[in-house]
Amino acid sequence: MDTSRRAVIAAIGGLAVGGVLGYLLAPRGPVQVQTVTQTVPVTTTATQTVTAAPPAPAKYPRVKIANVSELQPKQPVIKQYAGVNVWLIKLGEPAVGGVGPDGDIVAFTTLCTHMGGPLIYNSQNNCAVCQIHYTQFDLTRGGMVVTGHATEFLPQVILEFDENTGDIYAVGINQLVYGKLSNL
Repeated sequence: MDTSRRAVIAAIGGLAVGGVLGYLLAPRGPVQVQTVTQTVPVTTTATQTVTAAPPAPAKYPRVKIANVSELQPKQPVIKQYAGVNVWLIKLGEPAVGGVGPDGDIVAFTTLCTHMGGPLIYNSQNNCAVCQIHYTQFDLTRGGMVVTGHATEFLPQVILEFDENTGDIYAVGINQLVYGKLSNL
């Protein structure tokens, strides 16, 4: 670009900035307010107010999803809970929200919180990895984002463990699942 083009572009830019500043800093005249009064016939109606309790929040169902004897260490099992695919995994090390004799059985949804991409399980580091942008979620730390585009933890299924029978029950999900307006 030669010098004359630069001068023209600089002049145009200066005019644009000057115009905006001139508009913003220009004094404004007084504002005129006009008040109009109208007479309208009014009909009154007696209203009775009834106070009702708000509807109870929806409760997650308590659903048996497996028995501890069905699980092998680091082998996720896909189950359904509240209309969502979830992994039930015996991680082999204690985990946040883990149940069972070793506190290492957890369940998580199988969709990434960034854009809903499918996840795969990496047994070497107990992470779920998104196949789209490679976000990694640490399953031992409650589904925390380790690296990648996602900004929210992976939704974790809240589990209960029956020590007498070894049954594992799903009783809730700790946050909204990707792509849903409500988990229920």
